[in-house]
Parts: sequence; structure tokens; C-alpha cells
Amino acid sequence: MNRWAVAARVALFSGMAFLAGWGLWNLPDSINPFSPLEIADKPTLATPIKMRILEHRPEACVATVRRSRAEVVRAPIASDTQGCGVDDGLTLDRSDVSYGGGVRLSCISMTALLIWERHVAEPAAAEILGSKLTRIVHYGTYQCRNINHDPDARLSYHATGRAIDIAAFVLADGRKISVLKDWGKDTPEGQFLARVHDGACGVFRGVLGPDYNKLHANHFHLEMGRWSFCK
Repeated sequence: MNRWAVAARVALFSGMAFLAGWGLWNLPDSINPFSPLEIADKPTLATPIKMRILEHRPEACVATVRRSRAEVVRAPIASDTQGCGVDDGLTLDRSDVSYGGGVRLSCISMTALLIWERHVAEPAAAEILGSKLTRIVHYGTYQCRNINHDPDARLSYHATGRAIDIAAFVLADGRKISVLKDWGKDTPEGQFLARVHDGACGVFRGVLGPDYNKLHANHFHLEMGRWSFCK
């Protein structure tokens, strides 16, 4: 290949790189995968990419959560059991809705929870049930244990603060929507649960509900693990 051909290729690839960079620079932040994640922004196709990037930037992750109006405390969790513990642990003190305490998650899992709360659960309650969501009832977050408490199973993502089990939702008008009692019903309550379950699949990497097995009959398992699934 002569020098003119080499120069032409260099110019071509340089031009392509410039155009690609210019395109990303001019994309709106909400759809630019390399712009900072804002929990207040409506999720887009770029959101999972932003979360993957944020997952490996603990300081930026904590700053993202704190910009969201949520009040959190940095609370790493140490464990003597191999594989358990949370280096980038956060405890949730306050959010738009109450969780009744006990929410201890890794930073990226807290980010996912807040996105789901703000952009899925709260709008679904207002649209389908006509009332403000005031509380989300959960069965726990961090716990050093195996999947389904089976001694022969691998560690659950609860053991690294990457999972939360959601049991019910309480509205400002006093109604309580229960996964155990209302899932699968052709009622507004059942429609609401279907909406928040399906919406969780667009935010969390793994979602299990009552249709998965009997062990999940009374809750949604939401996790930020390695693999993607929605059941």
C-alpha cells in the first residue's frame, strides 16, 4: 500500500472518529450513554449503559443518589463469611416514599431502586389506582445467605446487598396492595402489580415474581446481578 493510500485511510478513520465524537457530544444527556446518570430523568435505552458505567465508579454513584433527593448514609457492610458483605453499601434514610427502614443496598442497587420508585411505582399508583404511593413494604435487602436459604445453593445477591424483596404497596387513601393477595387479579390492584413488575424488568437486571415459583408467591425479588431475566 502506497503512502497516499495510507494517508487516505488515516484521513477516513480520523473523520469517522470526529463525526462519532461530535455526534455523542451533541446528543441530549438523557440518551447519551456517556453523560452522567440523573435519577430524576425518565429512563431511556441509554440508562442501562449509564448504570453499567456508574457501577464501577463508587464516588460518582453516591453523588448520583444524593442528587436525587434521597437521604442516604454510606454504610459498608463487613462480613466474616467469604463472599458476603457490601463495600459500597448505602442505608436509605429517606425517599419519596417510606420503606419502613432496613434498606441497605449497594450503591448501584440503590440507584435502581430509586429509578423504579420514581419512574415506575409512583406513576403507576397515580395512573391506575388514583392515589399517591406513600409506602413500599419490603421483606429485606442485605442478608448473608444462599439462594432460597438452600445450603447447597450459591450465594444469593442479597449477600452482597444487590437485591430487595418487595411485598406490598400502601397508598395515601389507606389501601394496601399485596403481592400475595392481589397478583394476577383482573382488578386495578392486579393491573398495578403487573405494571410495577414489568417496569422493574426495565430497571433491574433480574426480576422474579409469583409466576416464577411458590417461594415468590408473596413478593417480587429485584436484583442487580450479573445476568438479565424477567419472570
